[in-house]
Amino acid sequence: ADFRSHAPPSRTPPPHPSTMTRLLTAVAVGAMAASASAFAPAASTKQSAATTALSAKPVNEEIGVLPPVGFFDPLGLLKAGPYGGVEENFRHYRGVEVKHGRIAMAATLGMLVQQNYHFQGYLAPSLDLKFEDVPNGLKALDVVPAAGWAQMAVLIGVHELVVKQREGKAPGDFGTGYFGFTMDDQSSKQLRALNVEIQNGRLAMLGILGMFASEIVHKGEVLAETKIFG
Repeated sequence: ADFRSHAPPSRTPPPHPSTMTRLLTAVAVGAMAASASAFAPAASTKQSAATTALSAKPVNEEIGVLPPVGFFDPLGLLKAGPYGGVEENFRHYRGVEVKHGRIAMAATLGMLVQQNYHFQGYLAPSLDLKFEDVPNGLKALDVVPAAGWAQMAVLIGVHELVVKQREGKAPGDFGTGYFGFTMDDQSSKQLRALNVEIQNGRLAMLGILGMFASEIVHKGEVLAETKIFG
């Protein structure tokens, strides 16, 4: 135990959030809400019919094949992939895409929220480290203690072991639903909403990478571009 007395570090109040970062936060929340609508039920459809339609659909007509790019597999991964035939490879890669898209949407929203708000209280009481002391962006990697990262790694590992993709269901269907709903319905409304989720996920993956790149280019300043909006 460390009984040495020391003065708590001086704290600089977080900068007042700009109007633009607040606007970006609102836009991100709206985008995620639109993605959430992918799980809302529409007209009743029998589960067996939905599963049959899902398995019978060619991969070049699947959800996510949208203009102007259309079906995009320039490296031929669906034919050369290690997970089986074209259908098996597609389901694996689409599951990875959906999962990464959801993580990226959460990360993008987290960056915007962290820029404006902080949890109250201590992240690590033994280190006198408060949540407001953790900077936004990549700098947080050096501030969060190792025990905190270990806890997050364990939580993610448990999630990977417990929450599984449902066999015979659309990639991304883990059987947990959303607000009590499931993805079994294959109506036009549901398919449109699932397209929205995939598109928002793709945009979020580019967005979070762009935020990280911007932070590096601007020497650690997060969301520096928003300053031009006042």
